[in-house]
Amino acid sequence: MSYTVPQTPLPLPSRLSGLGLLFLLTLLPSLAPAQSPATPPDPVTVQLDWLPSAQFAGILLAQSRGYYRAQHLNVTILPSDSDMEPFARIAAASNIIGVSEADSLLVERARYPQIRAFATMMQSTPFCLITLKQSGLTTIPSLRGKRIGLHGDGHRTIDELLHYNGMTLSDVTLVDIPLSLDPLISGQVDAIQGYTNDEVVRLTLAHHPVNVIPMASNGYVSYAEVLFTSAAMLQQKPDVLLRFLRATRQGWQAAARNPRQTAQWLVRTYLPKSSVNEQLEALNQVIPLLNAETHDSRYGQMSPQTWEKSLAMFHKYQAADATFTAADLVDYSILNQLDANK
Repeated sequence: MSYTVPQTPLPLPSRLSGLGLLFLLTLLPSLAPAQSPATPPDPVTVQLDWLPSAQFAGILLAQSRGYYRAQHLNVTILPSDSDMEPFARIAAASNIIGVSEADSLLVERARYPQIRAFATMMQSTPFCLITLKQSGLTTIPSLRGKRIGLHGDGHRTIDELLHYNGMTLSDVTLVDIPLSLDPLISGQVDAIQGYTNDEVVRLTLAHHPVNVIPMASNGYVSYAEVLFTSAAMLQQKPDVLLRFLRATRQGWQAAARNPRQTAQWLVRTYLPKSSVNEQLEALNQVIPLLNAETHDSRYGQMSPQTWEKSLAMFHKYQAADATFTAADLVDYSILNQLDANK
């Protein structure tokens, strides 16, 4: 970004002869300060943990509307790739910002002590258990003796959900399932893990009414879509992270103001096989989570108390390395600068 140095006009006499005016016009260029060449924008790569969709609307809009360019950033957004090791790559770099669930960060911190969380997009998690409406299963206790379909990170959470409700693993039957809605629809299982902004929306639009059992209401404390980077980037380029966060917040504010317009743009730009209704309903699920703790437009803010509760929960079930504290993983300096005058 180039900046123009303000220039004080030279005092001109009320009358100038032709020779005097010619002399002055010749002199003016030599009096103007030399302009430094414009510096190139700072390159930043953003590694998503899924495909571009409503859950990343703030980042995607900030890119499309030029909010990052206005902050003198050249941002490249990469979708998730199952073949790569994003945590290893981000931990070793000084210009990559990752997006991850808080529970994944807590687990990966043992392998990659260089990673640091500096903001979150969702102040509560959309993680949930889902049952068909007709089943009448609406609480964790109602799942006693039932089959729960899990995959991936669901196994890390089920202990906490059951314990919170006075139950143990012996009270349910766990079934490993693929990333599919079929096991629930076909009756292979009675409940499946999912997200309110994804599986819940797709099942409802496919005319399969559901019950949602929120994990956040059952003892599971976790942020969602946390922004993290390496300790090196945090130390060497705090201003880049500040500008990135400022523009990303603008993107989320724009998405929250016009969710239908945002949904139309997402389908047109990234998701031709989706629908406006699907992306709109996904946004309607995501937007309340952006400020679930602060209840204002300071999107990105995190609470030390929430991180402490998350880590304590993981330590309890030995799901995370017990040798580090929340302060070793989470840095609030960028958020503090962003909201210093709020």
